[in-house]
Amino acid sequence: MNPHDWHVLVVEDEYDSIQMVSKILQHNGIKVAVAHNGLEALHKLKEMMPTLIIMDLALPEMDGWETLEHIRKDPHIKHLPVVAITAYHSVNVEEDARRAGFDAYLPKPLDTIALVRQLEQIVNRP
Repeated sequence: MNPHDWHVLVVEDEYDSIQMVSKILQHNGIKVAVAHNGLEALHKLKEMMPTLIIMDLALPEMDGWETLEHIRKDPHIKHLPVVAITAYHSVNVEEDARRAGFDAYLPKPLDTIALVRQLEQIVNRP
């Protein structure tokens, strides 16, 4: 699938991170929607079907871990690729994220050059 056909839901509460991720995606022709916490993301997912979700793990109200649980339990959206991002990088967090059901894990700061290429690999997995 061509990135120009994507619609990505970015779930992030930090303004600078929202701006950076959104600008990278939009620069590559990708449509972006933003949710500022897990609850808002779940509400948006009732209205839209994104190509993938990029979600911070540390969010107010409902964190990325709990939001992923809700996504994986919902038969309408459980198939969506969900990419975890976090500033609190460690090997343990990465392993926990994969075990929890995230499709990928990207530590902050994100590699702005490689981001879309990494997302393409996730979206185009068989």
